[in-house]
Amino acid sequence: MKNRRSHTLHKGELLVQQYKHTPNELTQQIPNYINTNMPRQHAEFYAGLSYLPLAILDNKGRPWVSLLVAKSMNDASVGINVSDNNEMHVVSHMNPLDPFIRILKQTHLDVNDKRTLFAGVGVDFSNRRRNKLSGIITASIVNSAGKISLRLKSDEHLGNCPKYITIRSLAPCLRHAEVSLDQFESFTSQLPTSCKETINQSSSVFLATKHVPDDETSIDDQRDMGLNHRGGSPGFVRVFEDIEKEADGEEFISTYLVLPDYSGNRFYQSLGNIQADKQVGLIFPDFSNGNMLYVTGEAENLFDEEAEELMPRVSLLTRIRVTGAVFIQQGLNLRMVSNEQFSPYNPPVKYLRQELEQMGHLSEPNISSDQSLNAKLVSTQKLTDSVSTFTFQLSTFIDAPAPGGFGVFDFSGILNSGYSHMNEVNPQMVNEDYIRTWTLSNAPSFDIETKKFTPVNQVSVTVKRKIGGLISNFLHDDTTVHAQGADQAMELQFKGTGVGFSCFTDNPASLRPKVPSKMLWIAGGVGFTPFMSMWDGILNVTSAFPEGEESLSTDIVLLFSGRDDDLGLLRHFLSRVNSLPDSIGISIFAYQSIGIESSKAQDAYDLLIKEFPNSPLHIEQRRIQNSDFENIGNLMDREVFLCGPGALMKLAQESLSSLSGDQLKLHQESYFF
Repeated sequence: MKNRRSHTLHKGELLVQQYKHTPNELTQQIPNYINTNMPRQHAEFYAGLSYLPLAILDNKGRPWVSLLVAKSMNDASVGINVSDNNEMHVVSHMNPLDPFIRILKQTHLDVNDKRTLFAGVGVDFSNRRRNKLSGIITASIVNSAGKISLRLKSDEHLGNCPKYITIRSLAPCLRHAEVSLDQFESFTSQLPTSCKETINQSSSVFLATKHVPDDETSIDDQRDMGLNHRGGSPGFVRVFEDIEKEADGEEFISTYLVLPDYSGNRFYQSLGNIQADKQVGLIFPDFSNGNMLYVTGEAENLFDEEAEELMPRVSLLTRIRVTGAVFIQQGLNLRMVSNEQFSPYNPPVKYLRQELEQMGHLSEPNISSDQSLNAKLVSTQKLTDSVSTFTFQLSTFIDAPAPGGFGVFDFSGILNSGYSHMNEVNPQMVNEDYIRTWTLSNAPSFDIETKKFTPVNQVSVTVKRKIGGLISNFLHDDTTVHAQGADQAMELQFKGTGVGFSCFTDNPASLRPKVPSKMLWIAGGVGFTPFMSMWDGILNVTSAFPEGEESLSTDIVLLFSGRDDDLGLLRHFLSRVNSLPDSIGISIFAYQSIGIESSKAQDAYDLLIKEFPNSPLHIEQRRIQNSDFENIGNLMDREVFLCGPGALMKLAQESLSSLSGDQLKLHQESYFF
């Protein structure tokens, strides 16, 4: 084998490191972390693995990844053996149509041929241990049944951290593979639903990259491949399709994958390779059923504004246009023998701009991009032991969204403490962006002349203190400090507003906004907040037009599910029910779950009954159940607005669907964004 020098950072790696402000002292030390000789611990690690992801290049120079199973129930020759001189012998049974086998069959091995490059990443899913290696394939044997024998010679070895790896236990099994999509040579159609489902469920993905300069005489002439694990919560890899045009004007559909970058060691080897060479390969294994999706494509790193345009609140991502795909059902001879345990470092799933827009969760700035809009905390109102309303004064007036809309608050200027590689105490801090999206719980005034909601320079949010929650605890705790006389009020950036969940809809310019004549509002816990502003919006419009053809008429049934003293949130409605005009009706049915603090729950119950003795309030001290939906008057005539935790939303959807069928008019809100 031709001698190869130790790893030297190439232009692509250096460029990404510069973009992401990797400290110069770390950049200088990176080659020292990459061993030319395989450490003994790595050799023992690889020899003990029962599976090994490997990547190679096809005859077009495209990377493909496969997951080689290195343990068999009936063939003792299957396995991984590591010898001296960085040599590894891998024997595995594979599906004959696996892209890895096809490439081995089409490639004549030559140590001077760039197609003999390989990269691997050993991952022990039982304990999150991970090590990388790369080098060349010196020999391969493939028989007709798919059994392969590989001789590998490695010269780059690097240990990786355990972040973003899902814990699972796997055991060898024999599956009967079937190819359901074979576009190995070229990709000419959309991904089938089954492939998209495999991507959406994946919490473990393997990404292959390469650095193979076209000019072999270049100073930057180091040739190698890289293979790395990419992990996150299921759905962290997003898929979208775009209509594009050929040079002759003919339209075609391109499929793209989007991988947001998560905080890592700041070496940026994979992204650096992509910056220099756009061809990549991925594999999406579905460990629950053995399905395997193999993809090759052309990748591009997007930074800052370009990344934000595609995926809001992301400053670095990789966009991959699919150029080849193979989907093999039951192609993985491993079965999962345990539950999965997702990494505590996984950040929340980030969605594409077009997805957020479709769901009504896309915010827009309220002022021009060259200006900043600040929000200063000016007052706090405690509603329950764990829920308070916080009012912020804005630095200028804005056009408020319709009642039920949301605002985006940026705490990074106050809380961001910079980069950290690991944080065992609070893993979520590693990828924290310090931005929160909250429903605005106040409604603007309504202008009689314009028949529109007026601009505002104050916004309120109602926030529950969350155990372990960074921002909610800071907000509640900081309020306590200011209440004790601290000098400086909290001030942060206000990023914009949006609306996707509101009972108000636009009318022609000459008329006021509309609301349905009959509504069912279902709220759970702090999912109550959008209904606070919608209720106030209805009352503000009613106050502007108390009678006549412009007056507003609606009948509301509110189902509220809360725990312990959450009942106190209902004061927002009950405080004004005795002065309602005849055109506005509301009935409130509350379901109080009692936790370990039963005395607090009973006090909240007794106080509310005493405070509002003749109100349209009915309280049951139990969980909400199916029969409660059956007893709603005029259910078929009501538009339903639902916001709350997942269990409540699931119960409500199933119950209402069974009662209303296709006639159900359901609007729902979630907390994910």
